[in-house]
Amino acid sequence: MAENCGFSDTAIKSKNCYYCFCVFYCEDVYYARYSRKCTSCSGLTFCVECEWCTECSDCAKCYGCGYCRDCQNCSTCQFCSDCFGCKDCFGCVGLHQKQYCLFNEQLPKDEYRKRMQELHLKNNAHRQLVVQRVEKLRSRHPNLAPHQFMAEDCTGDHLTECKGCYQCYDAFTCEDCLYNIEVNGNRDCSDITVCFETEGSSNCVQAPLNYNCHFLMHTDQCNDCEFCAYSKNLKHCFGCVYLADKEYHILNKPYLPEEYAKEVAKIRKELSAENLHNMGLHFVSDYERNRFLYEEDSCIQSVPPSL
Repeated sequence: MAENCGFSDTAIKSKNCYYCFCVFYCEDVYYARYSRKCTSCSGLTFCVECEWCTECSDCAKCYGCGYCRDCQNCSTCQFCSDCFGCKDCFGCVGLHQKQYCLFNEQLPKDEYRKRMQELHLKNNAHRQLVVQRVEKLRSRHPNLAPHQFMAEDCTGDHLTECKGCYQCYDAFTCEDCLYNIEVNGNRDCSDITVCFETEGSSNCVQAPLNYNCHFLMHTDQCNDCEFCAYSKNLKHCFGCVYLADKEYHILNKPYLPEEYAKEVAKIRKELSAENLHNMGLHFVSDYERNRFLYEEDSCIQSVPPSL
């Protein structure tokens, strides 16, 4: 699914990418993570449809931008955040449809060019001063609660071209999903993390290109599978690991189609009787589980005795 993508993991339908993780439809991209349809970029995080950009995060449809975050439809901008439709801007925050702005100050074109040269960005000491000034400007502007771009009827943060999504975060082009994190192109999915173009599935981690699958981990291109891990291109499989190009398997053992349905129904009944509907699989790290228990315990201890 990837061509010439060295030192990368989960580079889906991408080409000439180096040291990239969870990138989708990217080409000539270096040092990127969780980005989609980006070309000739480096140092990206959660970016979509960006070109010739470097060191950007949570940007969409930007061209020739550097060190920007939470920007959309911007071109040739640097050190900007929460800007939309801007061009030739530097160190700006919260601007819409602006051009030739320096630290949120509107300038004539010639004055902008002159002031930009005076910044001496090639000098590291001058560059650090610029960074400090930009951060100071950012601190004076309110942070947006939800960062949503072309999203409809959604709750969550950093959503791009999504519709009908509930409590989703860092999602691109998803529809009718809930509790999705770091996802691209999903439909009708719940409790999904790091999955791309997955449909009708739930409780999956790093499982792209799946349909009607549940409780998968590091498994892709599967249909009608459950409780599988580290597998690829499976159909009608249950509880399998390290399999590829197989169908009608239970615990890595092949079955006839009619036997498979009966055996899966039997297993489901036994699990239901033992109250193990999800086999105890929550896909939550020990650190996260302990952190949650600690916070829950702290909240209980902080409640006044009178309550």
